[in-house]
Amino acid sequence: MQSEDLVFQAWFGVSRSSLVQKLRCLADDLENVGKCNDPLVRPVAINTWALAQRSVPCLIGRTLGHPSIGDGRPALSSELFYLDPERGIARTMSRWYRLGTRVDPDYWSEDLAGRS
Repeated sequence: MQSEDLVFQAWFGVSRSSLVQKLRCLADDLENVGKCNDPLVRPVAINTWALAQRSVPCLIGRTLGHPSIGDGRPALSSELFYLDPERGIARTMSRWYRLGTRVDPDYWSEDLAGRS
């Protein structure tokens, strides 16, 4: 592995070629929003969701059908690139989400504080 790939791996958690592939997929998805009836392929559902922020915009909520997070468990998404509450969809770096019930961001402050 080249030193540049090691930097990408350390910084982004994936190789440079994998990051490029993910970004290309994201760009294709964003370009095609609204061009077909159902752009979502096996979308992960997110309920009791709200906009949240890390160093980038993201979603916080309880996922359903996520490949690595158990159903109903709280989760923060990867970086948010597209949000359309009226259509009930969002696209993060990693995947499409089908939006369920929206909550005020304070819901999560109170919910997570209650768990401490």
